[in-house]
Amino acid sequence: MMPSYINRNSSSRGSPGSTPYTVHFAGSENAVHKFSSQEKLAKMTSITQGPTIPDPLAQRAIIEQHFERRLVEGEFWFVVVAEWLEQLKKYLGIPSTRKYFQHRVHPGAIITRRDYAHTVEVIHEDAWKLLLQWYGLAEGHKPIKLVVYNYARAPEIEHHLNSFKVMLTNAPPEDFQNVRFSKMEKVGHIEWKIRQLYNIPLAHHTRMWAKPDQDGEWRPVLVRDKAIGKALDIDSDFIRPYVALEVLGADGIWSKNPDNTQATQDCPIGILYDHDIFEDVTGTWEFDIHEQIDHIGKDFLERLHINFGSFVQRAKEYLEEKDSILRERERKLCCRESYFDGMKEELEEKEQRLDAEIEAYETRRKLFEEKEERLEKEYEEKRAELEKTSRQRKAEMDHDREALEKERDRFERELKRMSEMYKIQENKIKLDIGGHQFTTSLLTLTKDPNSMLAAMFSGRHELRSDSDGSYFIDRDGVHFRYILNYLRDGCVKEGTLPNDENVWRELLIEAEYYQTEGLVKHLRSMVRGTISRSSSTTEEGAE
Repeated sequence: MMPSYINRNSSSRGSPGSTPYTVHFAGSENAVHKFSSQEKLAKMTSITQGPTIPDPLAQRAIIEQHFERRLVEGEFWFVVVAEWLEQLKKYLGIPSTRKYFQHRVHPGAIITRRDYAHTVEVIHEDAWKLLLQWYGLAEGHKPIKLVVYNYARAPEIEHHLNSFKVMLTNAPPEDFQNVRFSKMEKVGHIEWKIRQLYNIPLAHHTRMWAKPDQDGEWRPVLVRDKAIGKALDIDSDFIRPYVALEVLGADGIWSKNPDNTQATQDCPIGILYDHDIFEDVTGTWEFDIHEQIDHIGKDFLERLHINFGSFVQRAKEYLEEKDSILRERERKLCCRESYFDGMKEELEEKEQRLDAEIEAYETRRKLFEEKEERLEKEYEEKRAELEKTSRQRKAEMDHDREALEKERDRFERELKRMSEMYKIQENKIKLDIGGHQFTTSLLTLTKDPNSMLAAMFSGRHELRSDSDGSYFIDRDGVHFRYILNYLRDGCVKEGTLPNDENVWRELLIEAEYYQTEGLVKHLRSMVRGTISRSSSTTEEGAE
């Protein structure tokens, strides 16, 4: 396995596109740190720009399109002072929405900051390079480079770098370092930076693990050319992701993966980058290309001015030719107009013939309508007669059906009573309740499945009977008939209980013993009603 090499020549620019974007700064705290090559380019431009700067009209034609660019992820934008940009627009004759009352004069070198809070704007990288060649950078000012990131809501310029906690996978939890990276930074540069922080030799192979926050899950980040924000789905400037570097073991096996992760043998894809995305690694060849483009533009404008007269003459000849063609077309239109007039007379004659035919058809239509009304009337009479006969037959059938349903209900009730009577006769049980003999059925005793009697005679328990076949229960036999009647009827019927509160209380004790919940609730409501009436009577007497 060959070690990854460090890339020092590949460019990390984004694709073109974006619109101007206004932000408010109090200083230059969002500036990016590595711009030595941009400063060198600015100095070279300030030296060579003299005779190659286009006139204001040509500058406007070249740069105006860059002020209408939209924000596209990965592209770079540069900060300039809003007043300087408005002075430039006024100097070049470009319309602006801002109202700065300034004279139309040369804006001077580019200004990127002031010593007090001010309004700034951002311009696309392509526009920045052109302006840097034409106007240079003011002394004491440096480029402030920002990148576009595609947040969930929309693409926006990234104003804050995220703070990353970087560490080694086999290091203790407290051994980490905080490093700030852009969300568009390549995974390969972050891995190179961690190797540099922990002095990992070039001969050792490494790969990276990351998670979006402390509570997230570790995941391998193996595509080094991918943006870290996209790899971790970061959608905020204030998330603090965790990044851990795993070093390949001496045996050639990846075995130092973070805790609670599954070990894999997948190797990283791509190369390491020793520069971040904000560092300009282009050479002077780019400046030479722009200078050649400027020369081509000037030559094109000169040729355009030279050929403008011949172009106007050719345009006049073309217009005269078109005018003769239009006159010929007008003559043909007049001929066609006379032809259409003859056609109009023929159509009017046909219209008169059609009117006569329509009148004849109208007469025939009226005859058909009269015949239709007569037939509809006969149909309605026959339909009414049939409906009357149908209603009579339906009434007779409904009467017969009701009689049949009543007979069927009576038969079903009789069948149900006979079935219950058969079950009662088949499962007859004798009970001895405190010396009182009762005869009932197994069906009655098991009607309330939650009662004690249902549990006794469910078959789950072995019961001993007396010599006469009865089962003895040592309870009050006087009140047991009310318990038995409740089980037979399934409810307490009105007038079946004596109107005596003492009897209610004694019966409540028996119902609680036999665990007949329905009877217990009924008796408790009766006792509570008596108590409430007594208390209200006592209060009235006291008053």
